[in-house]
Amino acid sequence: MTADFENIYDVYCPVLYSIALQLCPTVAKAEEILVETFRKVHSQKSVWQNDKPSCMPLIKLTIETAREHLYTDETSCDFKIREFKNTPLLHQLLVEQITVENYCSINNIARWEVLLTIKKEIKLIQHLFEKDNL
Repeated sequence: MTADFENIYDVYCPVLYSIALQLCPTVAKAEEILVETFRKVHSQKSVWQNDKPSCMPLIKLTIETAREHLYTDETSCDFKIREFKNTPLLHQLLVEQITVENYCSINNIARWEVLLTIKKEIKLIQHLFEKDNL
């Protein structure tokens, strides 16, 4: 492990673990999902070697890993993640896996309006990852 990867782990692990605990039926499964998520991050060196990774791809990767390991027979899961209680659009995009196009169609709004909302909601979520060491 390089120092860069260790820093990413130190910064993002607490929130990703919190999310994994909400998705998994046991602590052991949550730990398994977290380890697998960071294994994937480590194998994607481009994610962490050149730039500071964004929190959203890491959250998405954690959710996808949980889906792969826990809910292989289901197309949708009723995850409720407390970190997204104030960001309903991000919850739909990341957790419920609705597309931006579907969201626009369902809510009869323009894509640019959705993108502005996404930008605002990402700012709300990013406080979870604010640390000096990355």
